[in-house]
Amino acid sequence: MKLKVFCLAMAAVGLCLAACSDDGEEKKEVEVTTNAISNGDYTAYDSWTYINLETGATETQEDATEWVYTDGTTRAAYTPSALSIDWHIAIHRYEIKTNGGEVYDTGLTSMSAVTSRPSGVTYMADTTVPYGTGDLEVITDMSKMMSGSVGYAANPQLNTVLCGWVVRTETGSMPPTIYTPTDHVYVVTFDDGSWAKLQFSYAGNTTSGSSGYITWNYEFYSAE
Repeated sequence: MKLKVFCLAMAAVGLCLAACSDDGEEKKEVEVTTNAISNGDYTAYDSWTYINLETGATETQEDATEWVYTDGTTRAAYTPSALSIDWHIAIHRYEIKTNGGEVYDTGLTSMSAVTSRPSGVTYMADTTVPYGTGDLEVITDMSKMMSGSVGYAANPQLNTVLCGWVVRTETGSMPPTIYTPTDHVYVVTFDDGSWAKLQFSYAGNTTSGSSGYITWNYEFYSAE
């Protein structure tokens, strides 16, 4: 397990919401954190990178769920060590899950076009996506690939809406898959009333072209 903190282009902006509510209590000041990540490294197949959107802190931890291999073998699930950070989202290569969050795809491609948390729309929580049942598969072990066996998470928890940030096109040649970002702005809400808007703009290393890197940016709004 390793802990690192992204270099933040962070603006903790105090939006002075000092107007009194109907019961005479002053609303909590909302702080806005902005961050832009260039070539974020999520290349490990066996691990997730957990991210605190408010502080920018990250922690990488091995996927502790059951793995199934294409040769019929399995790796049992185990109880992982507790993370040392509070986290909002986690990224595994191009797959994403949330910490109890719900996600809405605005369909917009400009962060500035989303000026408030959308209401009256449907937000989607994370769900279990069993291996072999859909297009989303979490590869966890490529070490046996040369002998014809690849490991997958048996029942990963994913946010299927947020995973839609990239379109996967199978080529039948090399590279086997082309990843094309939609550039959509996604809104994620959390149980404590905080929310964030995220935009993923590049899949792969912008210099080398290697897969598993993401260039993205977000704005995080603390709870009122």
